[in-house]
Amino acid sequence: MTTQHSIEPGEAVHQAAAILASLEYINQAEARSLGPLAEAVANTFMMVYYQAETGLATRADFQEAMRALRHACD
Repeated sequence: MTTQHSIEPGEAVHQAAAILASLEYINQAEARSLGPLAEAVANTFMMVYYQAETGLATRADFQEAMRALRHACD
């Protein structure tokens, strides 16, 4: 069963940005451990940017980005 979240996309992005903005430094070991997740997040933002610029991103594009993001979170 899929969990439904009531967080709006803008709210989620702003929360993540605020947390990232509060970091002073990420050392190499931490960066390496976050690498797959950072890549999935970056790819998701690229899909959002593509949608904003072209309007051509599909539900399948979004679902693929979310699948990769959820996999990286595990």
